Amino acid sequence: MIIQAGFDLELLARPLIVQEEKPCPRLVVIGLDAEMQLESIQVVTESFEGSLNPFQDAILEHLDLVGAKYFAIAHAGIWAEEDYFDEQPILQEAKKLNGIAEERGFHMIGHFGLDKTGYMSNGPHSYFDQYSLGDHLPDTMTHWVHSRFGLCE
Repeated sequence: MIIQAGFDLELLARPLIVQEEKPCPRLVVIGLDAEMQLESIQVVTESFEGSLNPFQDAILEHLDLVGAKYFAIAHAGIWAEEDYFDEQPILQEAKKLNGIAEERGFHMIGHFGLDKTGYMSNGPHSYFDQYSLGDHLPDTMTHWVHSRFGLCE
């Protein structure tokens, strides 16, 4: 399975976090390989209380084990919609995680907060190829390019 967009990541994480229309206090990490293929989805904790700091090592160790290059995190709970400057603690912690991950050769391409009605994303919602972040990502849209005769090019 090739992951092409932020909403793909949200769709993968939602069943692990929102069950029977009720958010479970979980933190999930999704690992992708260098070609944006799904490597793994793991529940890091069943008792997420709103802080990433206690779980940073567990997230990065999991990525090392599965050979991921890209990753996203998702958890129960959303942040304030009007916070455009990443000032909330959960967003600051995600920035810190991203920095540590970059030092180890991983690229964080999504951070999702989910509740029963929807989600917040501190990353791309749309197709990575059409997003400014997509400059260092593999071109996944070529898998969907077809000629006018319906044959793959």
